Amino acid sequence: MSQSLRKRLLMADRLFFATLDDDLFSFVSIALQRAVHRRATVALFLGPQSCFGAFSFKRYIKRSIFAVLKQVPRVTIASIIPFSLAPEYRTIVNIGLYDPQWWDMHDGSALKQPGDTSVATRVHEMAGGRPIVCWLGAASVRKGFAFLVDILEANPDIAKQVCFIFAGVGNTEQTLASRFNAAGGIQIDRRLTDGEWQSLYGVADAVWACYEPMYDQASGVFGRALQFGVPAIVRRGSLIHTAATKLDASVFPLDFGDCRAAATALRKISNLNRSISTTVERNAMIGSWRNNFISAALRGLNGAADMGGRRHRGN
Repeated sequence: MSQSLRKRLLMADRLFFATLDDDLFSFVSIALQRAVHRRATVALFLGPQSCFGAFSFKRYIKRSIFAVLKQVPRVTIASIIPFSLAPEYRTIVNIGLYDPQWWDMHDGSALKQPGDTSVATRVHEMAGGRPIVCWLGAASVRKGFAFLVDILEANPDIAKQVCFIFAGVGNTEQTLASRFNAAGGIQIDRRLTDGEWQSLYGVADAVWACYEPMYDQASGVFGRALQFGVPAIVRRGSLIHTAATKLDASVFPLDFGDCRAAATALRKISNLNRSISTTVERNAMIGSWRNNFISAALRGLNGAADMGGRRHRGN
């Protein structure tokens, strides 16, 4: 971090960190110095799960740092998973909010619905009546791409029953991408526009959000599926599986690494009944997440006397 940027961050009247995860040391230093000068700082902690698990000295130190930080006046740290889903987060953050990617299709009054694009039309045509499963975004092993490829290779006939779409680039996983294509999957090998990836939710019968056990956190793919009313494929026992159960969201849970059982589950995916559109209840629920996030962030930025885990319960 340059000295000029550091100075700007220290001197800002109010400061919001979209993530503190990338440079924890700098965040702690800046937040504490700002607190001394009575300047409010709010930050999102995207990976609080890294503070928990089997004991390690690094994990213990990190958890201890956050336990202290949450007591500092004018410093507000928020997780992007509410306490109702991860109650242990109460010990290290001030407030538990819903990931913005779980409510970003809501404009404050209603949920946006996927539009039509040539990409979605082409995918629908290529499926030829088969249910469509979409992987959205670049290939990532920790997000389960290797597992998906293994499923296809271990079950050669499954691609004849289900249309698997990989809408993204291979990046460092070109070998896996080639294996995906060879096993009967279909790749759209480029970065999609916002309108294009949103339109794929309009034709998908399920989207992939089945991530490795070590990558157990909020998911933008799951969040958009929740908003658009599309089932998500998730890892059984994961945080988002727990969320789906509590929120009554449709999912296909898989035991990560079990290709045979996964194929059996994926074959049960059927063409989605799209006449079941956004419900009033879901619209209201997601709208409340949006409103709570905005109001909580503003309270923290305004240095509200009763903000944070010291005084505010969160969700």
